[in-house]
Amino acid sequence: MKIILRYLALWLVLIALGFGQVSKDADEPVRGLMLQEGNLTLVTDSQDTTLLRDAAGRTTEIAREIESLTGLRLRDSLTIFFINNLERVRHFIPTAPTWSGGLTTDPNTLYVYDNNPVHWPTTLRHELTHVMVAQNDVTIPIWFNEGLAQYVAGNWSWNGYITLGNAVLRSDVIPLTDLGMVLTYSRKKAELGYAEALSAFKYMLERQGKTILPLLLVASDMTFNERYEMAARETILDFEIGWRQHLERSYAFFRLAKFPDVLWLLMPFLVLAGWLLMRYRNKKKLKQWELEEAFQERQGMLD
Repeated sequence: MKIILRYLALWLVLIALGFGQVSKDADEPVRGLMLQEGNLTLVTDSQDTTLLRDAAGRTTEIAREIESLTGLRLRDSLTIFFINNLERVRHFIPTAPTWSGGLTTDPNTLYVYDNNPVHWPTTLRHELTHVMVAQNDVTIPIWFNEGLAQYVAGNWSWNGYITLGNAVLRSDVIPLTDLGMVLTYSRKKAELGYAEALSAFKYMLERQGKTILPLLLVASDMTFNERYEMAARETILDFEIGWRQHLERSYAFFRLAKFPDVLWLLMPFLVLAGWLLMRYRNKKKLKQWELEEAFQERQGMLD
């Protein structure tokens, strides 16, 4: 009886260990290669060791660039996951939008999982910006956060440009304060939201200069609007009104598409202007030839 009980106890222990191992594996977002350098941990589900080494150096370099631009610093540990298996991403991050290529889940963790690995460096720059904002306890509106991240990443989308132009044409621009739920938008609406965030951020830099960023990106009891008003000497409402007017000017030519008849009315004048310009250039060329021939004749007489 004692022997049976011993075997039964051993069997239960083995089962417990087995279940413990399965549970541990299921909780791991990525099982693959890992590289650790200081407070930086990089993990990938591929077997590409070069990816991790390059990413470590690139992350440090990007962090320095962001610090130089904004005054933000990478203050804590950070784990970066590079994932090729998108199904695993959806399993561990069910809130990840289907159209996204990366996500920051907390101040110490970010995921890069774009379908095309060529885009991974840009995605890394974008998400690392969010991490550094979070690690410095800076409170900023979503449109500013996304605009900053896109600016650092060098994001520029022709589709986003067209989408924003069409929204201006239809007077369908989303108010900046409503972009707080951009991650829940459909792909098309999110594209407009991100285009607006980048446009507004770049307009702020044109209006106030890059030196305003360290004044806005600080942990403070003041709200973002209050920090902006103190640094810019204008309200955030004045800024958004100016940005809206800027959009109207920048995308004014889109309105021609709404009135194609205008193009047909202008066509004769455009043709006439082109003909006159060509005639002027031809006359100028003939005059130049005449001068050259006269010069050559005089040279011949002197010889």
